[in-house]
Order: sequence, then structure tokens, then C-alpha cells
Amino acid sequence: MDKTQLETFLTIVEQKSYSKTANLLNVTQPTVTARIKNLELELSCSLFERVGRKIVPTKEGTVFFEYATNILTYMNHSKEVTKHSNFPEIRIGFSPGYSYSFMTELLNAIITIENLNITIIEGEDSCSLNEQILSGELDLVFTRNVSAHRPEIITEYLFDNNLVVVLGKDHHLADKDVLAIGDLEGETLISYRRKSNLWKEIDQKLVGVPDIKRIDVDNNEMLITIIESGIGVGITPSLGIHRLNKNDIIVKSIEDISNIPNRVYVQYRKSSIIAAPVKKIIYSIINHEMEVTCN
Repeated sequence: MDKTQLETFLTIVEQKSYSKTANLLNVTQPTVTARIKNLELELSCSLFERVGRKIVPTKEGTVFFEYATNILTYMNHSKEVTKHSNFPEIRIGFSPGYSYSFMTELLNAIITIENLNITIIEGEDSCSLNEQILSGELDLVFTRNVSAHRPEIITEYLFDNNLVVVLGKDHHLADKDVLAIGDLEGETLISYRRKSNLWKEIDQKLVGVPDIKRIDVDNNEMLITIIESGIGVGITPSLGIHRLNKNDIIVKSIEDISNIPNRVYVQYRKSSIIAAPVKKIIYSIINHEMEVTCN
């Protein structure tokens, strides 16, 4: 069993066609057929059958699919680990919404770690980050929910990243001691990436609040900038607020919103090479959150 056989098998599952697979892999169709036949001989079973014009996995092929995916992931990851054994690379993924101060704390921790290469990626949402760490694209992710249990992935709960309401200093709600969900009636609500699962939960809480105007922006920093200018009301995780912004905005809570679960989990691959730097990165995240809470 080799890498080309596994890649060919997985491509056929996706494309449901030997000819399309051959085109994608830039080989001949007889080559694709030969690879699958050799794989079937090794496994002592048939992996595909024809249903109409499509090629689909047999029962045995469906079972083998998950194993093939994991084997290929391990092979690719092993190659990366060997390649970077002297100067390991850690690929880190974050859910959107962390402030620049949060990222600065992270970078300050990273640059103190010698002989380490880092790639930082802001994911589309927690679900996409979970898929990326399972596929081997990322080594360390910070998300609001966890991926399916896998023995090669370590998962740890870090802390709650409660949702807060942000207002400009001169906003008419800024002086109100306690805000309720109904206070958002008639307000312009600034959000970012409203199609995410988190915002779906927020919108469920806002059902029944009349006359809310909506402005959806691309990222959290843009949201904060708009709020600082005096336009609208924003909802963002508490770690999305830069320390410097606290002089120009008011941060408040609405119970119905802050009660929406928004926990921060860290998930990372088991690897002796990256274990020490991963722990240092995690500790820097915890220290940042503690400082924010104390302040």
C-alpha cells in the first residue's frame, strides 16, 4: 500500500469517476485502474461498484475510506515532522474575533521560542478549523467547539470568552446601568461574519426585538472602529476588545447575550517536537485572558 494508491482511491470517492480521477492526477485511466486493482488485492476485497454512470464505494470501500484518510494524513504529517525536526513549524489557527492585543501577546510569546517557525491563520469559523486540524493542515487551533474525538488530537478547555455589547462613549445607552435585550430596539447593530454558528445563536436571542438595523462588516477590528466613531451597537467576544480601545468605547453585558456559551478550546497534535512550544503558547493565551479579566 503506497501514497499514490491512497490518493487515487480518495480521489475516485470524491469524483465518482475513474476518467475524472485520471485527469485530475494527470495519469492514464489504465493507471488508475491498476492502482485500485493492486489495492483491492492487498485488502482482499472490492472497493468500488458501478451505480448507473457513477462509481461508488462498496461497503468495504466505505469502511476503508476513513482509514485511508487517516493514513494519508499521518504520512503527510510524518514527512513534515521529519523535514522540520531541527526547526519545527507550528501552524496555528484562530477563530475570527480576537483583538490585535491578543495576537500581540501571542507573538511576544512566540518570538522568545528559539528555532521555531510559525504560521498563523484566521479561520473562517470553528468548524473549518476543526476540519483543518483533523486533515493535518494545522497543528494547533483555538476554537469555540471541539472536533470529533481522535487519539492523535489533544483537546483542552481554556476559559469562557463571553459575548459583550460595545458602545461609543456618547451613545445614549452608555450611561444606563443595566441593559436588557429590549434596549436594542431600533438600534443599528454592527456584526461581523453573521453567517457563523455563533451569530445564529445571537440572532435567535434577538428574535422579537423590533426595528433593528443591520450592518455586517468583514472583521472584528472594523466593528470596533465603527463603534468608536459613534455609529451603532456592536456584539463581540470579550477577547475581541483591544486594551487601547477601552478609552474610546463602553463595554456592557446583556444577560441573554452573555449567557450564550462561547468557550475557548485549544486542540493540538500529539508531537514531541512541538510539545514544549505549544505549551508556552497556551500559557501566553491564559495569561492574556487573566490580565484582561483583572483589568
